[in-house]
Amino acid sequence: MSASLQKSAPRMAAIRSRRHEAGFYETTVFVHELARKAIDSAIATGRFKSRREAMEAVIHAAYMPEESATNPR
Repeated sequence: MSASLQKSAPRMAAIRSRRHEAGFYETTVFVHELARKAIDSAIATGRFKSRREAMEAVIHAAYMPEESATNPR
């Protein structure tokens, strides 16, 4: 393992731990190339900062619409 990966592994583990403690769970999804391009376009135009943020916004809008309306990201 490279030195940079060795240094970042504990940092990422700490971030994951904090997110888990806050009630978040990591989920891997496959998206079609067209969806990925649409997400990347939304990021490029400034609508979202990252793919994670874009996907969270969509998930919240679909499954937690009341929260999305009162607490936009």
